[in-house]
Amino acid sequence: NEYKSYLSMEILQKSIRIFSNPSDTLWWFGTNYHSQYGNQWPGKDTTSPGHRNPSLTNSMPVILSMAVLVTMIRWFYEKFIGSTIATAMGIKKSKLHEEAYVNKYPDLVALVREHNYKTPPKAALNSLCVKLGIKLSEGHKWVSKIQLSKLSSRHTKFVESSWRFVFYTSMFVYGVVALWDEDYFWETIKCWEGYPHEIWEIKEKIHWYYMIELGYYLSGIITQFYEVKRKDFLQMFIHHVVTVLLIGMSYMCSVTRIGSLVMVVHDFSDISLESCKMAKYARYENTANALFAAFGVSFFVSRIIYYPYYILYSALIETHVIFGFDSPSLFVFNALLFMLYILHWYWFSLIVRLVIRFIMQEDIDGDLRSEDEAPTTTDEGEAEPKKKN
Repeated sequence: NEYKSYLSMEILQKSIRIFSNPSDTLWWFGTNYHSQYGNQWPGKDTTSPGHRNPSLTNSMPVILSMAVLVTMIRWFYEKFIGSTIATAMGIKKSKLHEEAYVNKYPDLVALVREHNYKTPPKAALNSLCVKLGIKLSEGHKWVSKIQLSKLSSRHTKFVESSWRFVFYTSMFVYGVVALWDEDYFWETIKCWEGYPHEIWEIKEKIHWYYMIELGYYLSGIITQFYEVKRKDFLQMFIHHVVTVLLIGMSYMCSVTRIGSLVMVVHDFSDISLESCKMAKYARYENTANALFAAFGVSFFVSRIIYYPYYILYSALIETHVIFGFDSPSLFVFNALLFMLYILHWYWFSLIVRLVIRFIMQEDIDGDLRSEDEAPTTTDEGEAEPKKKN
């Protein structure tokens, strides 16, 4: 107990200085590292051609610049490319907004929200119309407008999903190409052989893989507050924060081999997820169902099976087989990996719920992360038929 208390205080004191003084990072490798290597820093002044020594402090300007660049590219894509694609697919960008009706008929907006943006029962709507002093027909007209204002985000959702689809696809392809010739891509135990001295340097292609991913998730932490709000806003915010910490720590401690595998695994299943959303927002029901099945399989295989049995196993077991570290860095790193795994099971539970609803032949509108949506309407407030492509 005394040792644990001492260690807790050491963690608090050292973590304050660890980013400013690289020599303090030696502490992260624990007592076994010191017994084998003393106080020798695993990095070196010179690097091999095409390699570099990881330094989160020195790379911070690049990471922040990458976050700004990713945000700018996203803005350009969504405004000029994604929006054009959405319009070409018949997804209109409505100018109506729900907030425009809140001040005029707040009780009516509240009633529609209470029924998940579906048309309220005639008795309830008639009673409210009498209270507001308007005709029932006028009440139906305002209900249609409120529903349409809710659906105006369908265009925005499609554009957001198309941007994520492009990013995840690009990064997955880049990751696979960058890692294809690496032995640890096929044998996870190779992630730790010779660590930390023999594999402290990282290749340029992996360095830029990290810079882009860090920039993207840092940008996502901010832009999430301006996106269409979804059911799992908090979970996604935690996911982005944990991901930034995980990627940053793996880069700082040069565990970029296992970190690269984590990024590839996550980008893989996200591709089918975003393509499924795009098809759903475009009302291509059969395509959306097929892509949802592909997403469910890819998510289960990559995040429920491969992630724990290969990546978590490697970080927990194979590390001790290779060098038996009891370092705080690996403890924190593994804790973050477990937090991601918990989020995986949360999202997988949502997938299972949707599968059950599909088997029970219930209509599934929206997507597994979006808020419940009302039936789609046209600009005149009439029901828009779904495409069965």
